[in-house]
Order: sequence, then structure tokens, then C-alpha cells
Amino acid sequence: MRMDDLNEEIEREHRLEALGDAVAETICAPAPAAAGVLPEEIARVLSRPRRKLRAVWKIAPALALGACACAIAIYASRAQPLRYELSGTYAARDDGFETPGDGGATARFSDGTSIAVGAHSAARVQARTRAGATIRLERGRASFAVVHRPGARWNVEVGPFEIAVTGTEFDVHWSDDRDGFEVVMKSGTVVVRGSLTGAGIALHAGQRLVASLGNNTLVVSEIAHAEARAAAPSTPHLVAPHDEAAPQPRRRRLAQAEAEPELTLRDVPARADSTEARARMRSLSPPPFEPAPPAAVSPPAPAPAIDVGSFLAMGGANCDVRPLPQIRFEHAAEGFRVLSGDAAAVFRSPVIDHAYSWCGGGSLRMDASFDVSNPDAQSGEAVIYLPHAVDLNGKTVTVRFMARAPFEAEFTARILVATGEKRTGNSYNPNLTTGTWWTISNTFHEPPTTFGSVPGNLRTVDRIILKVDATGSFRVWSGLIYIDDIAWR
Repeated sequence: MRMDDLNEEIEREHRLEALGDAVAETICAPAPAAAGVLPEEIARVLSRPRRKLRAVWKIAPALALGACACAIAIYASRAQPLRYELSGTYAARDDGFETPGDGGATARFSDGTSIAVGAHSAARVQARTRAGATIRLERGRASFAVVHRPGARWNVEVGPFEIAVTGTEFDVHWSDDRDGFEVVMKSGTVVVRGSLTGAGIALHAGQRLVASLGNNTLVVSEIAHAEARAAAPSTPHLVAPHDEAAPQPRRRRLAQAEAEPELTLRDVPARADSTEARARMRSLSPPPFEPAPPAAVSPPAPAPAIDVGSFLAMGGANCDVRPLPQIRFEHAAEGFRVLSGDAAAVFRSPVIDHAYSWCGGGSLRMDASFDVSNPDAQSGEAVIYLPHAVDLNGKTVTVRFMARAPFEAEFTARILVATGEKRTGNSYNPNLTTGTWWTISNTFHEPPTTFGSVPGNLRTVDRIILKVDATGSFRVWSGLIYIDDIAWR
């Protein structure tokens, strides 16, 4: 009952009691000669003891205080911060603990969350609430298994970085020299903020973040790809790239979709601005090397038709320049071979592509995959073996290539020539980006020989190498590399 209703009830009883007193005073003395036993009955009623009204309002404050105490007790029990217990091999002081070089420790919280700290590591429980805790990893490794529940808030501090967590599993590594930082996601999602992260980087299951404060770099990669790269055997081998089927012209594809008669090549308009391009399509035998290569055993494959709406012959009028390049990558019958990398190589799976080219109807395409966290995957090489050795002393080698990859990717490129184990060429072309055909060149000169010196290897070059190095802050990316028109003169 509310206090207002209780007061009204008390006031109503007081009024009724006063009314009864007034009636009793009025009838207690009957008129003279009145008959009956009314005076005796009235006297008996008036002499009956009255019921005392309980003063309920006097105990109302005590009831209110008891209710408040109960509410405070319930709230205090719910607002109590999470508790945790340590197990394993550790040395603890206050809320900090560290592990020896041959042991580890696990902190188990009352909500089910567990944090396993590896050997030679140090961590501290900075703060605890009923929603979560703030953990600081001062060095070493730690594995977090945070229970997902409504309103959960966990934070992990690692040097200048902070990881916001709601419920997930992940591993963290902070190097002893306070330079290397790594996060490996197992499940869920976290947000990494701090140095090098801008407004924050969201990581999902299967991703790895690696940062180096000394090198001022931060990269994010896929764990499965990196593990496949590390586990793959290293067995590169020479292959003759196979020709991919040339794409049909767009008008032919539309005609087939509409069930109309198939168009012939005569229906495709020729490129009026490139007389030399048409000549290249009619004559696909490679120009003579120095000296001329032996005659091919089998005739060259027919040339793929150029689709006016495709990305072939992007060089335009530059394709009319003579002499023609020695290697044009129109078809595999030109006699070159390519070093095909295995699954762990940066460049692999070479094919003759008929959708993109600088000039003509084809180019050499290779899959590319860079990963800065793997020292062997920061630089890629496309190794083209010539049909036979050539003399490149005093000659300029030119290579045209393009990378189709995320626009943030940056790289440098250089041309190397090699004979046996000897390589020559250190001229870098920096600040290259994706989506553009680049023309790079290098002039090779054999140093003068002196008494007792070893002659150079430029007169018997058997392979030309395009070497690409990932640079910039975005150094983990995958895409395609197209190489076209290698020439020397």
C-alpha cells in the first residue's frame, strides 16, 4: 500500500470515530417516560472498549529504509568486478605477473574468459569491471579466449597499440625490443588502434597483423595463405607457358547469346591506326636472335584475333616502332622458357594471356603474391630463358610490364641478365604503381678486363630477369603480372 493511501485510511477512521462519539452523546440521555431497554443497551455499547487504531504511518520510514537497503545490496552484487585466478608457473606482484623461460601461466576470469601467457612473458591486469577487464601485455606472447556476452568490454594494451574486444579468440606477440607487434586472429573480430593504424583496423578470423615500429610498416595478411606458402615444397622448374584460349569478340558473344548466326573474323573491324599490328598478326614467327635461331620444327599456332573492345595492343602507335622486339609473347612457339615457381614462389603459373598486351595479341601472365611477413616473399622474379645465348654487351634491354593488383600496392623493378650463376644489373626503377604499362630499360656494359681478372658474362647471356620488390606501407598483396615485348638493341 502506498503512503498516500495509508494516510487517507487513517484519516477516514478518525472521522468515523468522531461521528460515532457525536451520535452517542446525542442519544445517551433518553427522554423522560421513554419505554424499553434502550438506555441499558446504549450504556452497554458505550461501555465496550474501543479498538485502538494502529499507527501504521509510524513504521513507514523503517519499511522504506529496508527496501533501499535491499536494492543497494542487489546493485552492489551485480556491479562487482570480475574475479580471476592464476595458475601455472609465474611470479606475481599486485595485479602483474611474469613467467620464466620454461613455463607459462593462465588467468581465468569469473565470466569464463581465459588468458594464457607464454614463456618469458609479462602481463598485468590494469583494471576490472563487471563487463570485462583491461590487460596490458608488457612483453612476450599471450593467447586470449574472451567469452562473448552482452555488454562485454575487454581491452588489450600492447606498447602503443590497443585492441578492443567483445568476444573472440586471438594471439598477441610483443617483442622484447618493443619493436615488433603481431596479432593472429582465430575467431571473432577485434579492432586495433594506435600507432600506424589510422582510425583503426578491424581484424577478422583468419587474418594476421604484423607491425614494425622501427621500419614504420604495418601489414595485414591471410593466415591460410601464409601457412600454405611456408609448407609448400621448393621445386621450381622450367616450363613452356601454354596458350590460353583467346577471348571471343564482344559482338560474337552477344550474337551467340541471341542465337544468331556466328560472326566471322571478317565481321570484326580492323584497327585502322596500326598497320604494323596487323602485320604482326599475319606473321608470328619471331625475329632472328643474334645469331638467328634454328628453324622451328612445327609451324606457329594461328594468331588470336584482336577484340576491338579488349585491352590488347595498348601501346597504340608505339607498336609500329622498328625493329620489332625479339620476344613478343604472342605464343609459346617463340622458343623461350619461363622458370615456373611452386606454391611458395612470389611469381608462378606462367601462361600466354590473350586479353592484355602492350602490343600484338598476347603477353606473359604470372600470378603474383607478396607477403612482407615472409622474407622469401618480399621480392618476385620472372625468369625468361632465351632459346639460346645472346651477346648483350653494350646493348640496352627493354621490358614492358604491368601489375593488376590493389591500387595501394607500390613496387620497384629492375632488369637483370644472367649466365650460369652470374647476374648483372642494379638499376632500380622506383615508385611504380598498378594498372599501368611500364617501360623500363637498362644498358649493360662489360667492365674492362685486366691482368688476372675474370671475364664478364654479358657475351653469353642465357636468361633475362624482371625483378619486382614490394615497397611502401601496403606490402601484402596478390594480383597478376603481365610482361610483354622484351627487346635489346
